[in-house]
Amino acid sequence: MQFHLNGFKPGNYQIPDAARKPAPIPPIKDLPKEVDVLIVGCGPAGLALARQLAEFPDISTCIVEQKAGPMLFGQADGISCRTMEIMEAFNNSEMLVKEAYQLHQNAFWEPNSEQPNQIKRTHKVADARLGLSEFTHC
Repeated sequence: MQFHLNGFKPGNYQIPDAARKPAPIPPIKDLPKEVDVLIVGCGPAGLALARQLAEFPDISTCIVEQKAGPMLFGQADGISCRTMEIMEAFNNSEMLVKEAYQLHQNAFWEPNSEQPNQIKRTHKVADARLGLSEFTHC
């Protein structure tokens, strides 16, 4: 929602701008010479692991990412129900459930051969098997 309301800013949009800590400007060149865990990539798995390891202050952790800076637009269209379960384990699912569109089915589209400037829906399927998770795809 934050992108559509007032543009994208990294971090929690619920924290007022004045109270936010400034984000480091990449690239950060002072990387540690040695760490217990080096995480390569800031994708979902890398960030989930970093979030989990943040609970253990005695484990030194560093994340490296090849991209020059924060993404301005997302790469994925949604969050799977299994990922929502992980977010719940981190106590981070409430905001997503409250603000995201709940997806219950997927529609598939292809070019319309009869009208080339249009697309047509070919079929629809349920998003997840009934009972798979207490969460839906967002």
